[in-house]
Amino acid sequence: MERLFRGSLILLLMLGLSACSLFSSDEEEVRTPKPLQTIAEEKIQLVKVWSRGVGKGVGNRFESLKPAMDGDKVFVSGAEGSVYALERDTGKEVWKKKLNTRIGGGVSAYAGMVLLGTLDGEVIALKQESGDELWRARVSSEILSAPVTDGLYVAVQSIDDRLTVLDAESGKYLWRQEALQPALTLRGSASPLMFREAVFAGFASGEAKAFRLENGAPLWSSRVAAPKGSTELERMVDIKGAPLIIGDTIFFVSFQGNVAGLDLYTGRVRWTKELSSYESMTDGFGSIYLSSEDSYVSSIDQRTGASNWRQEDFEFRQLSAPAAFSSYVVVGDGEGYVHLLSQVDGSQAGRFKVDSSAIKAQPLVDGELILVLTADGELVALKEKASE
Repeated sequence: MERLFRGSLILLLMLGLSACSLFSSDEEEVRTPKPLQTIAEEKIQLVKVWSRGVGKGVGNRFESLKPAMDGDKVFVSGAEGSVYALERDTGKEVWKKKLNTRIGGGVSAYAGMVLLGTLDGEVIALKQESGDELWRARVSSEILSAPVTDGLYVAVQSIDDRLTVLDAESGKYLWRQEALQPALTLRGSASPLMFREAVFAGFASGEAKAFRLENGAPLWSSRVAAPKGSTELERMVDIKGAPLIIGDTIFFVSFQGNVAGLDLYTGRVRWTKELSSYESMTDGFGSIYLSSEDSYVSSIDQRTGASNWRQEDFEFRQLSAPAAFSSYVVVGDGEGYVHLLSQVDGSQAGRFKVDSSAIKAQPLVDGELILVLTADGELVALKEKASE
């Protein structure tokens, strides 16, 4: 019953519905964010380098708008169509474009392009140098994750579980693959991942698939999690976080399912471990790090799937996906805090209050900088405070 309630409430939150009429006040208290504890020994302190408003944020909506970086530029979008290129070190505006559309999943930047997806089902490509529009292409449904490119192809996954590949130069449609979508799914989709001649994606069915970039030919299909339970809510096993490749292993994680390590070339399951998450992962120190449905942060051994540690101090604090920074794991929470945990044992090492707005997007780490985008549309650059 407890698992059913957790899944139901998260689904309602993602759909933007009120749970007040469906759950009693006693049940709602189960999700009360855990109060922050005093850090016994703060091993790292952060300072603000710069901050910049980048248009209207996502507010209370489920979507997150992760920024991107390429070279010495940061690219970021607001929810209502504003796209910015900023200097990495200063936050100074290089260019700004106002697109008359709602952006659903942030941006990606590579090969001279800035790519974004819209709630109207369009992929838009801009020039990194100037922000001028290169092309637009329509896909089958809303896009709630950033399209990706390798310079030759552009891949995007829409919320109807269709993976579409376009020509990077022209935006011309090349091919599409889809998975059978369950009756009930979480709102959202993950960015696919390109590697060499293949593209990898996870689907709401709990399956991971690989396709040949050139023509969409299936390479392999593997199940990360199998639906369980007697209701559609209990049987949800959506993969909404982006896959992660380390060496010859690709990692996926599903909601109400498993985190799994698969052979990159065959899809053979090397290990699985029960864990529920709809966020992307990061890696470091031979581990992968995940924020779970209940806002626990876990360290899982890359080779075996064994649990190294689990940090439960942030229960129900609506943690973002984690990012690796130096020897720490960085997460944002629903009250505007950035938390740093030791990669070795998960202990709390530092904390920084950005503002009162939630941090939903995965922090972006580049060298000594941590870039955090708040739900109110403020992009903040942080770095470690110098020792006195």
